[in-house]
Formats: sequence, structure tokens, C-alpha cells
Amino acid sequence: MKAKKIEAYTLMEIAIAMLLAAICMSICYTAYSMIGDYFRAFQKKNAATEEVLTLRRTMERDMAKGRYLIRTAEGINITGDSVNIAYKFADTVILRKAENLRTDSFHVSPVETSFLFEGRESLEMDTVDHISFRLKTEKQQMIPITLGKFYSAHDLLK
Repeated sequence: MKAKKIEAYTLMEIAIAMLLAAICMSICYTAYSMIGDYFRAFQKKNAATEEVLTLRRTMERDMAKGRYLIRTAEGINITGDSVNIAYKFADTVILRKAENLRTDSFHVSPVETSFLFEGRESLEMDTVDHISFRLKTEKQQMIPITLGKFYSAHDLLK
């Protein structure tokens, strides 16, 4: 009786196929982790940028609603007929407190703040028409923010 030959792969062929598959998987895993790292860095940068833009938009909107900007020891108060909002400039955060509402916190580091009225430095409890400050990012970059308020003669004479 003749022995029937079974067609199969040798042990060496299977080992080489597994080695090639392992090399391909390690390349794919490395590429995947690199793309994940880039994405996380991109997401972190976008979150910081969004924080700065949200702060700027919120301050511009509040200043447009308010009638007066009054400097305080901690920052600035925006007052008006139905508006009373306080901004507190701390070392690592800017806090926005609207009357009878929640407190918003912007996790940015304000440095070099200046509050001016008609080009002169405003004292505490004085009217402000120009706010200028810089925000320091984690990479020590400085982002300048400058906001202004135009008063009518009627508002200033009150």
C-alpha cells in the first residue's frame, strides 16, 4: 500500500510567516501610537487656543453690554442697568462672576495687566476704557489681549 502524501506547510514556513506578521504588527502599532501622540498634542493646543478665544469673546460681549468698567484691586467690574459682572485676575486663572449666576474660570495665566482711562493708568475704583494684558501659555509664549470701551458723553457726565 502506498503512503498518501499530505500537503502541508513545513514548520520553517510557518515560523517565517509568523515573524513577518509580527514585524508588520509592530510597525502598525508604532505608527498608531505616533499618530495618537500627535493627535493628543493637537487637541491640547486647540483646547488652550479655544480657552483664550472664549475669554476674549466673553469679555468683549460683557463690555458691550455694560455701561461702565470700574477697576478693582483684583481686576475689573462691568456694571450697567441689568449687568454686574466681576473679572478677577489671579496668577493662574481669570474668574468671571456674574451676579446671581455661576462663576466661570478661564485657566490662563494673565501677566502685565494694565487698565487705562484716556491713556493714563486707572486707579482703584476708577473708570477704565482700555484693558490690556498678556496671557502666558504652557510653552511660555505670550498672547496679547487688548480690549476697549467707548463711552458716550452722557455716560461720563453721570
